[in-house]
Amino acid sequence: MIWKLSPIVFALTALCVSRVNASDGTTTSYLTYHNQPMGTAEKPLVMRTYFPNPDLEPVVTARHGSGEATPRYSAKTGTFAKDYEDQAIQGIPAAFGVNAGPDLSYVWDTTECRLLFAWANGFLDMEPYWGQPDRGSRKSHDYVPRLIGNLFYKARGTHPLQLNGAPLSGDLTYRGQSRPGGQPEFRFQAGDSEITTSIQTGDSPQTLKVTYHSSNAEDELTYLDPETPVEVVEQSPGKLSLLIRPNAAESHTGFQREVIEITEANAEAGSKLYVNFGCMACHTIDGGKGHGPTFKGLYESTRDFPELGTIVADDTYLRESITQPATKSIPGYPIGMMPAYPLNEKQVDSLILFIKEQQ
Repeated sequence: MIWKLSPIVFALTALCVSRVNASDGTTTSYLTYHNQPMGTAEKPLVMRTYFPNPDLEPVVTARHGSGEATPRYSAKTGTFAKDYEDQAIQGIPAAFGVNAGPDLSYVWDTTECRLLFAWANGFLDMEPYWGQPDRGSRKSHDYVPRLIGNLFYKARGTHPLQLNGAPLSGDLTYRGQSRPGGQPEFRFQAGDSEITTSIQTGDSPQTLKVTYHSSNAEDELTYLDPETPVEVVEQSPGKLSLLIRPNAAESHTGFQREVIEITEANAEAGSKLYVNFGCMACHTIDGGKGHGPTFKGLYESTRDFPELGTIVADDTYLRESITQPATKSIPGYPIGMMPAYPLNEKQVDSLILFIKEQQ
């Protein structure tokens, strides 16, 4: 999908969103000026912004339009340049992004009225769109955030939902979203029926539980997607609940920043890398359980592997885990969640020093 984005949208979206509580005058912040926001399973973060297109099939976004190059406009003079054009920017507009913590992030599109893709182990890197939290400096002519984490599901083909034995027609109309109990639901009109979609984590990592409800209790809802492993959990008049298993495997490491210049490895640089590369999404430093082992007390602890025996988490082990994360998978944690990040030797050394400090 190619779309022309307006600079005014950046100016509005980059603001901190908050409200003043009428009862006690305190301020509740919903979203701060931070370039890697995340929610929780109990209170998902819901964002309406422009999203990257992870090479979706053209048929998936067939109802979207496309942008073209336009002469550069000067707000100062109120004129268009005669010899310079701005190219259209790649991005998916009119969609919602939801993050429910490390287990699940997804994008639901209001134009196609369907789930577009889902991933785990992160959410969005907003730096090209918002700039850096401490000093701004967004990326010029780039309003699209980057994905962070492991993409495990992509929409394929035409809309998979069928109504009373027939595929959904092209005349679908988005009707809105609500959050009963804090969990988002998306509604769209299909003929005389209003369909509500809710999306949650499935029974195992990198799976989805997707439920459809129709406003017409007599409707028969079915699902057809030959390229995706799907199991029917519940099917009754006016309702369909599915378990969707992975049909993709991609690693996304966020916005490719300039390399942090390190003349000598140090723990402070490692701390910055821990934040910049999204390590914090899976590895806590306070002992909390995540998709990966906590860094608290990790150094020189022992790890038991069924085929290798007991291994000490020393410098060699940490280096291998950072540079070749798929080599050893710790029992009890999801396999293949961590991508191999593009780090040089001093960056790896700095991360190891940072991990050593988390005792």
